[in-house]
Amino acid sequence: MCGESNRPTFGGTIAVLFPPSHCLTSNASERSLSSSPDSIASTTSSVSSSASYSLCFRDTEKCNGNKTKAVFQFNDPETYEALRECQHVDMRIEKYGDLSTGTPTTTPLYSFRLDLTRIPPKKPGHYQTEMEFELPESLDLGVSVKGVVGRQVTVSDADGGVLGVGIVGYN
Repeated sequence: MCGESNRPTFGGTIAVLFPPSHCLTSNASERSLSSSPDSIASTTSSVSSSASYSLCFRDTEKCNGNKTKAVFQFNDPETYEALRECQHVDMRIEKYGDLSTGTPTTTPLYSFRLDLTRIPPKKPGHYQTEMEFELPESLDLGVSVKGVVGRQVTVSDADGGVLGVGIVGYN
């Protein structure tokens, strides 16, 4: 990139996830061909009325090798609580980064079930801003055949309801 930037960098990658704002038809011809995150939604959930949130991926070093952490970051308590109520969510990292194609039915590049029941309960009067998970495998946080940058991320509940969709980029 050219020029100076005051924006701090944190390393790793980030995807801003947008919950579907309303139920859309599953007919692809009636979907917007723009890059709107709503264009992939076919079901709604309790998170659909919530705000956008971030999903960051960071590499960590462990005794038994490198691992990747997935960290959900929230700006409002309602979105945090709505996601936490799901108990388990499925996170898919697709092979492509096209938000206009509808809910993917192909095998993803990566797929993980995240257990939200392991998140400690919040302290009374405190506002939680993050949920952190160690993934069972290390992700390539770059651009490559197995890299996650430029790929679509979909988070859904146990019933397949879309909770958020975004594209992974550098943080």
